Amino acid sequence: MSINGQGQLLHWLRGVKTLALTCRQWGDTGKGKFVDVLAEIWADVIFRGTGGGNAGHTIVINGKKYIFHLIPSGILHDSFGKINGIGRGVAADPYILCEELGILDREGMTYNNLMIALNAKLVLPCHLVEDRVRESNSDSGKIGTTGRGIGPLYKDHVGRIGLVVNDLLNKDIFVVKLRRNLKEKVRTLRTYDSEVVRKIMQHDHLEKGAYYNAKDIFNEDAIVEKYMAYGKRLRDMIQDTDAFLKNKVVGRMKLLLEGAQGDLLSVDEGTYPYVTSSDPTVPGLARGAGISEKAVDRVLGIVKAFYMTRVGSGPFPTEFGGRKSEDWCATEGVDKAREAALYPDADVNSRSPLAQGIGVRKAGDEYGATTSRPRRTGWLDLQLLRYAIGKSGPHVIFTKLDVLNMCRTIKICESYEYAGPKYRHGQKTLLPGDILNVAIPDSHVLQYCRPIYKCFPGWECDTAGATSVSDLPSKLRRIIDFVSKSAGVDPRILSIGADRNETIFV
Repeated sequence: MSINGQGQLLHWLRGVKTLALTCRQWGDTGKGKFVDVLAEIWADVIFRGTGGGNAGHTIVINGKKYIFHLIPSGILHDSFGKINGIGRGVAADPYILCEELGILDREGMTYNNLMIALNAKLVLPCHLVEDRVRESNSDSGKIGTTGRGIGPLYKDHVGRIGLVVNDLLNKDIFVVKLRRNLKEKVRTLRTYDSEVVRKIMQHDHLEKGAYYNAKDIFNEDAIVEKYMAYGKRLRDMIQDTDAFLKNKVVGRMKLLLEGAQGDLLSVDEGTYPYVTSSDPTVPGLARGAGISEKAVDRVLGIVKAFYMTRVGSGPFPTEFGGRKSEDWCATEGVDKAREAALYPDADVNSRSPLAQGIGVRKAGDEYGATTSRPRRTGWLDLQLLRYAIGKSGPHVIFTKLDVLNMCRTIKICESYEYAGPKYRHGQKTLLPGDILNVAIPDSHVLQYCRPIYKCFPGWECDTAGATSVSDLPSKLRRIIDFVSKSAGVDPRILSIGADRNETIFV
């Protein structure tokens, strides 16, 4: 392993037993790269605690890129004795898990130390159907979900009709719980167009219609048979991970908590209702892994520099092209290939805000890991960053510094002007023209926030080969200093490329 400043990194982590790695934005900031780095040089145990199949990260095996959704990024170091775990807060889809294990098998990679929490929430076919049917109905208020069934699963958990991974090991109990769950789901799905339901159930993720029954909607026998097969495949990995962490890990071994999504997508702390259905912040991640938040010694939050991305619907004050961009990214059939064909000349200096956003997206390869759908792009927003670090702490990693290498002008949103109607927010009343320096994570407020930018000349040169902060262009260092002081963040790592060696510890 050759990482610039590795010794400094290890010195900074001296005495740390539990480190949480999360995202200070809306996700897609490159957590996989840093989990891989930390798994090799520092961590003994790597645990996922939130999210599910809606979280994608890229790992490289034998020179090939693979998209993993559930198995932690530290799995590449399994053969060196590193332990990877899927915690109780994760939405565990056995279809995805078995698919990812198959990839590891084909590549000759081991997963002898992989464990799955027996009380992790179990994704069922009906969760995917409910999720996708709801999103297909324009009258229900689209959120822009991934269709992986995460929201319906967590709703069932809170409603006390959900299943857990351990149910895969007990057929009789699984059948009883499944019937109770399906009874609720069928009642809901009968309120939707039956043809829409039938088409959705033909998807690969739903065994191409094998789970469908024209009369009862779901073929219970087919679900039981397939899920018992999943149980047989996974049985040796299903363990009491809560007890494992409590008795053998916390305070004894070096534990890395691998976050999913980002702080601004937290169902409790994010830009509700345009959020995920779990809590990706440090408290949610710790709880989902099965430990106390107090056990977390240090937190590293990832921030894209100096732009942001968002997937799905929701307010995005600094978005390139505004509503035009949001509508374009939500257009049916728009993906990386189509966008490249329609906007071949778009780059980071395009005069049109929409085209500039497409140019930044192309430069940063900001497309869905699995779907290839475009992520919405915009300038870095210090108000949202201040809000996020107020919840999770100041230590950050700045990623993707290379994406804007050739951008002539860098804009940083340092405040908002509120341009909406009079709005009472608790004991405060917002009026048109009010200036906001910290974001209010209320979607009704954010949609009316107009960014006030501070502009900087771009560094306009390649950062490849830099091995220390002093090697970076002075114009780039100036922006890093401004963001650090204005937002109150403490940058610990700078990423100037996708390769692990393109990493500088500050």
